[in-house]
Amino acid sequence: MSQVVIVTGGAGGIGSAICRGFANDGHTIVVADFDREGAERLAKDLGGEAVALQVDVGNKESVGRMVEESLNRFGKIDVLLNGAGIMPRNQVKDITEEEWDRVLRINLKGVFLCSQAVARHMVKINQGRIVSIASGRGVAGAPGAAHYAASKAGVIAFTKSLATELAPHNVLVNAMAPGVTDTAMSQAGFTEEERKRRLALSPLLGGYTPVEDTVGLFRYLISDATKNVTGQVFFLKTP
Repeated sequence: MSQVVIVTGGAGGIGSAICRGFANDGHTIVVADFDREGAERLAKDLGGEAVALQVDVGNKESVGRMVEESLNRFGKIDVLLNGAGIMPRNQVKDITEEEWDRVLRINLKGVFLCSQAVARHMVKINQGRIVSIASGRGVAGAPGAAHYAASKAGVIAFTKSLATELAPHNVLVNAMAPGVTDTAMSQAGFTEEERKRRLALSPLLGGYTPVEDTVGLFRYLISDATKNVTGQVFFLKTP
């Protein structure tokens, strides 16, 4: 059955892979991204009813427009993937207040605002799925990315809290932590030696996580196989 799926950060590495995978499955995709041109290119590639919407996930009015336009066009929202995020690198002693605020605004406040806006619709129709991109760094921390780790720890706690609130309304809320993915954002700014050290954090499964693996996990999380699963974080590799 075709579902309407909003993917924030839809023009990015993980987001675009999920958009492509679910468009191929016959679902209707809303490619939501701050990068309007990137979102429009992807939506055109996907064809069908796919639509591109520009959104600033850290801005309540922008998020409201995204949800309103999606409902006006398709009449419903079945699934939200909170995929928008940034991962700058900086030591705590050098992180500015502005940089800290920007990371938390996009990575955590964005998850709150998008989830809140979509949940209001899902509660009315008594069904829906919300999945957010978390990270093993939200559990284990990360040198040079304390603000990123803090934001992802917040996503994990928010996911578990929201799940308890929405469970009576048949809205399931989970998160997935993809590990060190093979995307531009994940690898940006690292030397080859640093990349090897990062990969060593996942000793059971060496190598980067292919973005296609995230598609499979997301597909599982919105399937009937997980209709009684909520408030969980799924790790593709060890934290």
